[in-house]
Amino acid sequence: MPMETRKAESVGSMSRARETSSDARLQAQQINTQSRADLKSGWQYPRRCVNPTVAVPGGECRGAGIIFFFFFFFPLNLFPYSFYFPVQENKTMCPLGEVEKKAAQLIGNYTRDHPLFLQLKDYFWVKTPSPYELPYGTKGSEDVLLRLLSITHYSLPESIQSLKCRRCAVVGNGHRLRNSSMGETINTYDVVIRLNNAPVHGYEQDVGSKTTMRLFYPESAHFNPRTENNPDTLLVLVPFKPMDFQWMEAILNDKKRVRKGFWRQPPLIWDANPERVRILNPYYMEVTAAKLLNLPMKQPRKVKQKPTTGLLAITLALHFCDLVHIAGFGYPDSANKKQTIHYYEQITLKSMAASEHNVSHEAVAIKRMLELGLVKNLTYF
Repeated sequence: MPMETRKAESVGSMSRARETSSDARLQAQQINTQSRADLKSGWQYPRRCVNPTVAVPGGECRGAGIIFFFFFFFPLNLFPYSFYFPVQENKTMCPLGEVEKKAAQLIGNYTRDHPLFLQLKDYFWVKTPSPYELPYGTKGSEDVLLRLLSITHYSLPESIQSLKCRRCAVVGNGHRLRNSSMGETINTYDVVIRLNNAPVHGYEQDVGSKTTMRLFYPESAHFNPRTENNPDTLLVLVPFKPMDFQWMEAILNDKKRVRKGFWRQPPLIWDANPERVRILNPYYMEVTAAKLLNLPMKQPRKVKQKPTTGLLAITLALHFCDLVHIAGFGYPDSANKKQTIHYYEQITLKSMAASEHNVSHEAVAIKRMLELGLVKNLTYF
């Protein structure tokens, strides 16, 4: 082959190699530029890529070949950016200490020193008995309470107790949860607190399926403790009167049922595991009534007002959680007589007329919490 021909071919090969290398570098830079744009737009890499370092936007996992391409053709000064992937932002950040600071502005003498649940050892050799009767204290109910506490527990699950940050959702029973599609969001919280007989089964899309605690009293215990809760759900009795202790003890010990002394007949059969039952410390009812609603601890029998279980649950969360969000709170406008008040039944605001709850007063307290940023509303109020 003539020397001129060999030289021409050699020059052509070198030119093609330079073009190939230039094209590869240009393609790599385009991919890198697209990757940076994706980072800014919050693009997420496909979950099916086991190794994120081989994921290409708009593509699948390419295996070892593409790794070789990156290592061989990428400019060294761009190499660090090629393996930088966005860390998914935690949308529900946990501001440790914020709840305590803001709660102290609303609740006088705010403290987290009181236990959530009553325990047996607190009622042996008590030197300073409770000054109040139920629902704000245990005065006069010590004997039946001792029997009840001997068969129930008071501890929190270790999975919750050990959390450095407790993100809590208090789920109300309000009509505004219907068709809200909040279920998936509610399930993401560490602690989900539910109220009374509000069902979960059949409403999961709107209210979720996770239940960490369910607050109830005998008249509101018309739910299946096993099917409407999780296996590890804590069933928290809110005692309003001594008969509530007697009913709970009779149920758990399978004794003769208590039928009188209730404004509504409570269940006679209630399939609950005693190990999951807790007795709420009346201290939190006292705080709710005295500090949030300014109710006197001693009221005339005919004029007694009590906090709702919902506001009580929020108060409990403010003494236990590092972040408190609420959903499904609030009642219809008083002029709307036909609007139902719960997401699961057809009763209207008219049914609240004879109750011992001042819902307008409670609405003011919740709005104040929202204004302070003490709680956040997931629905609307």
